[in-house]
Amino acid sequence: MFYLFLLAVISSNLLGLSVSGTVLDSDTNEPLGNVNISIIGTDSGTTTNYLGEFKLDDIENDIQEISFSLIGYKNHSKELSSKKVSKNFTIQLEKEPLQWKAVNVMGLIPSKHSPEVTQIVPSTKNMNTDQETLGTFLSNLHGIEVQSAHDYGRNVNISIRGSSDFKPGGYNNRVLLLLDGFPVSIPNSGSSDWNAIPFETVKHIEVVRGPASSVYGHNSMGGVINIVTRSGSGLDQWTPEIRFGSYGSRSFSVAYDRGYGKTSLISSLGHANSNGHRFNSGYEQTRFSLKINRSLSSDQKIQLSYLGCNSFNGQPGFVYPDNPGLISYRESYRFSNYLQLYYKRMINEYLFSVSLATNHFKTDYKDRDDTPVDDFRDNTNYRDHSYMARAQLQRFFNDGDNIIIGSEISLDQSRSNVLRNIYEQPEQKTSAGFAKYRMQLRDNLILDMGMRYDYRDVTGGEGYSIKSFQAFSPKISLIHDMNSSLITYLSYNKGFRAPSISELFLEYESSYGLLLQGNPTLKPESLNSIESGFKLQKEGVSYFGNVFFNQYSDMIDFIYTIPVRSVNREIVKGIGAELGSNFYIDKTKSNFNFTYSYLNLNEGSDAPMLYRPKHKIRFTWVQQLSLLDFRLSTRYVSKQLYEDFLSDTHPIDGNTVIFPLETLPETFISDFSITKTFTDYDVSIKVKNLFDNNYVLIQHYPMPGRNFEMSITKSIK
Repeated sequence: MFYLFLLAVISSNLLGLSVSGTVLDSDTNEPLGNVNISIIGTDSGTTTNYLGEFKLDDIENDIQEISFSLIGYKNHSKELSSKKVSKNFTIQLEKEPLQWKAVNVMGLIPSKHSPEVTQIVPSTKNMNTDQETLGTFLSNLHGIEVQSAHDYGRNVNISIRGSSDFKPGGYNNRVLLLLDGFPVSIPNSGSSDWNAIPFETVKHIEVVRGPASSVYGHNSMGGVINIVTRSGSGLDQWTPEIRFGSYGSRSFSVAYDRGYGKTSLISSLGHANSNGHRFNSGYEQTRFSLKINRSLSSDQKIQLSYLGCNSFNGQPGFVYPDNPGLISYRESYRFSNYLQLYYKRMINEYLFSVSLATNHFKTDYKDRDDTPVDDFRDNTNYRDHSYMARAQLQRFFNDGDNIIIGSEISLDQSRSNVLRNIYEQPEQKTSAGFAKYRMQLRDNLILDMGMRYDYRDVTGGEGYSIKSFQAFSPKISLIHDMNSSLITYLSYNKGFRAPSISELFLEYESSYGLLLQGNPTLKPESLNSIESGFKLQKEGVSYFGNVFFNQYSDMIDFIYTIPVRSVNREIVKGIGAELGSNFYIDKTKSNFNFTYSYLNLNEGSDAPMLYRPKHKIRFTWVQQLSLLDFRLSTRYVSKQLYEDFLSDTHPIDGNTVIFPLETLPETFISDFSITKTFTDYDVSIKVKNLFDNNYVLIQHYPMPGRNFEMSITKSIK
């Protein structure tokens, strides 16, 4: 492996024009992050990182014009005329009154003036080479907790600010996953298949921390993660990647860009498999994606996107020393596909868009109790379908204000053999209307308001009366640009989530003997959230901080009764804070990033919530050298409580089983990687769990020890 890496280093060469540089504020000389950089006449481009740095490789045409744009600054362009020469220069952007015109279809605004709850993570080469799944990438972002039984587990739980936990019957349904602005949630549970997202076509990732129901409605109480894929450069280009590592893990993917006049496309094909770090923890996955963009005219565009994924996941059994005879294993098979159609047109100051999407999931689970016997005790299946339509109109004003109004309808269907017999064909129908208004009160003060009304009908099938849920979700934020380097904000948001089909109608006995049952009388849950924070950026240094208060009403949870049943908790309150800083030392080309998250979430005054650690720390050091980049990332998670439902010594109080409260130990995990970026390919070697620590994210599921991975990515034109 070392010689292969050394050979890649030695064989490096410059092919085409390589452009890199830094974008600064012309008044303060401070770096500007999230600047949109594009090669005029193509769909190729990038964005600056938090240090204002960018890089464009392999520009082949003799004359190129590159544009630089950022909301709140005047557009700038630079012409290049020499070829096969590495260029490094500094661009200074001049301020202008705040503008809010660069709003995508779902209303997220990547800007230095956005509140900290909206984070834009650009797709750098390091995202692709250093991270293998969306879950592992998100685990390194502040305020986000990722729980799973193993690295590539089916039941990955993504929690933002303690919105979700992991327990039998619980679901990851308070963080909404979007693919190019469209929900990709599974109807029966409201959860998402996080590991099906292809990294090779990701442009950037947008993260909203805290409730976002005023725009996105249902399932966004904890936050939103929007995966924005590339539109295609229009160039004839192949980008293959190979990856291999410990436990027999192997993967191959290839992305292809191509232009045909006014039409561009990008497609990808990937396959990955692994034996897993212990019995029945392996996986195998094949996925295909296609995105076609067509310019109908100068002010009209249409886009068609498709993603299909076929996967197998082993789910290992518990490791439980007090009851070694308790053995339980599960396998899952899933085929999922997503189809989206998007049309937009600009008419004077109006931007009109229509979006259509459909998602289909076919999932089969097989349970068994004894590893030597290839006999399955139980088989469960789900057949889920979603259909969605969205229309939106945005109006721009000369003073920088804008308003968005829109409507949305959707239909969710689920068929399963683990739904109660009387609820054979459950469906959810949702209608919603929403509006957003951004108003520039003064040159340095912005008011951001939004509201959404949701109406949902749920039926369990023939003979079951329709159950209706409705909610009004407002939002209001004040954003103050106090000076050229300091942004402060204050916001209020209300979140809403109706119970999922499984929470209403489930009836299932798990392989370890627990009977889980839904509750048709559930009420919707709501969340009131207040947040205040700041962003401070000076030369080479940036800081952020926020404090938030969350109050959940009627939070839906599964409790250990006989049977285990979904119920509404009354009031759950929490207070939290997030602090972070980033230091860049130009002299040594060193970057240090530090974030700290605090959360105290309780039901009542003395009943702490499970799987909610109070303290989380993340530290990253990146060292740039002439030949190599070194990256060390460390994450710390404090102790957290869980109920040991495998304990064979538990009292029963009436109908309630009282399992003992146990404590997961604190975890301290470090990853180290070496990356070399050449003109047309990248090579990365990564050591995960560098110090070989024993740790768990979920009780009785040990995670892998020290393991290794190598990846090679190359661009072919």
